[in-house]
Amino acid sequence: MTQHHGGQRWIAHALPIRTGRVLLLHRNPGGRHGDLWDIPGGSVGPGETPAQAARREVSAETGLDVLIADELTHFVNPDSGDDAVDLQTADTETINTQTNPLQIDEATTVGIHTVTFGCFENRLDRDVSLTPEHCEFEWMSYAEATHVPLVWHVRRTLDHAEALGLLT
Repeated sequence: MTQHHGGQRWIAHALPIRTGRVLLLHRNPGGRHGDLWDIPGGSVGPGETPAQAARREVSAETGLDVLIADELTHFVNPDSGDDAVDLQTADTETINTQTNPLQIDEATTVGIHTVTFGCFENRLDRDVSLTPEHCEFEWMSYAEATHVPLVWHVRRTLDHAEALGLLT
């Protein structure tokens, strides 16, 4: 569950980059975002910055020790408060037309912040070790990554990283 920060929910991700290739994690078919390729990430905890959460999640989900770099992407979407609507995998039209955002009070509407940072390994001698939520991983080029089914924000982040020259 994501944490609320000032009426907003924050999810932090990191895009591990190694010699122009990115680490993608294949989610188990039966789980959340099943059978999609994703990047390490999760909820921002109490007292944590998004960058700290991204680093923690990379370590927890892959076993890698990384240096968090600049923020690559930051999306804010309305939170429907409805578990049936999965904003992480919804298409842009669905996200932009949500009409039932979660109200905390009359003045506060909850949004979901999905922020992704670039990151680089502190040590190249570590192997990736997956958690049970993922069935496989692969270091992919931009071209390879655009041919697998991705969680919506991952594709947008990859496009931005490629445009910046980070994946060449």
